[in-house]
Amino acid sequence: MGRLDPELINLKAKVQGAKLGNGSLESIQKSIEARTKQLLPLYTQIAIRFAELHDTSLRMAAKGVIKKVVDWEESRSFFYKRLRRRISEDVIAKEIRGVVGEQFSHRSAIELIKKWYLASQAETGSTEWDDDDDAFVAWKDNPENYKGYIQELRAQKVSQSLSDLANSSSDLQAFSQGLATLLDKMEPSQRAQFIQEVKKVLG
Repeated sequence: MGRLDPELINLKAKVQGAKLGNGSLESIQKSIEARTKQLLPLYTQIAIRFAELHDTSLRMAAKGVIKKVVDWEESRSFFYKRLRRRISEDVIAKEIRGVVGEQFSHRSAIELIKKWYLASQAETGSTEWDDDDDAFVAWKDNPENYKGYIQELRAQKVSQSLSDLANSSSDLQAFSQGLATLLDKMEPSQRAQFIQEVKKVLG
């Protein structure tokens, strides 16, 4: 305001030349206050209009800040479904990180989920990941859709751990003791199944 209005500019220039204790200085200050008060409604209106032009939902959608505009009448249903979807994503992401390790970021876990989900939708020809919240929640509620992927991650984790053991002679010597402890903790049926799986690997 003070940089744009000619009258305010002139008044501020007069302040610089006025002397302290001089009655003219007080008069100039009052004139500045009056002029500022006079201009304030206009500048407020301009600021509001500027914000409306830049921060409307349509403008944000056009700029790609948001994906789409949600009508007020549909907003309650839309955000309820979106919340359910985000919670569903977090549940699977937490399970993935529990298998792989906390060093695996949440973002990376979400990318894995996206890959699995889209692979399951390939038969329908759908390539949409973030549009149908109901479809994703239904997919998540059937663990058969991603159980195999989780098991594969778990196998990769165990394989990596065993590979690390093979690279250390001291760890390898302790492996038999650890294996014995593991077998002792298993139920008889579980132990028998485990031994059978090991025999398959050993041929």
